Amino acid sequence: MDSKTKMLAEARLFMRLGALSTLGFVFYYAHLFFGLMENVVLFKTLAITFLLATIPLPVIAMNNKKLFPELSKPGKQILTLVTAMLLFHHFLMTFIFVMFLRGESVL
Repeated sequence: MDSKTKMLAEARLFMRLGALSTLGFVFYYAHLFFGLMENVVLFKTLAITFLLATIPLPVIAMNNKKLFPELSKPGKQILTLVTAMLLFHHFLMTFIFVMFLRGESVL
């Protein structure tokens, strides 16, 4: 695998995981406010899945210097910060979902 193909594959993986993490963001708040899922096991499993999909994002953003070559150094730092904050958010929401929620909405 040459470097350009590898770089493109990593960029695609990053974008797909980012889209899945964004979907997880929507899932967390949709369930909190509307209580969309009655099956407790299913919504806890989805919460854990979204957390696991978010874990590689900061690692990829921090370790891959050639991920988005058009971004400047401050842009890459902001990307790393945003992905770390998204991971922290998903970790806290998954903790709340798994430990405290029982399948009903908060409101």
